[in-house]
Amino acid sequence: MSPDDPAPSPAAREAARHIHAVVSVLRELDFGDTPPAAAYRAEEPSHDPR
Repeated sequence: MSPDDPAPSPAAREAARHIHAVVSVLRELDFGDTPPAAAYRAEEPSHDPR
């Protein structure tokens, strides 16, 4: 894209379509019962060789 040609390239248009599709799917998901990531704690790995 040059200053004289403000139209985005085909690759840029395709990337924008893909991003739009991903965002649309994410908006449709229901995360109502999912607590924020800060509510989870990483546990130490267990070294118990059971």
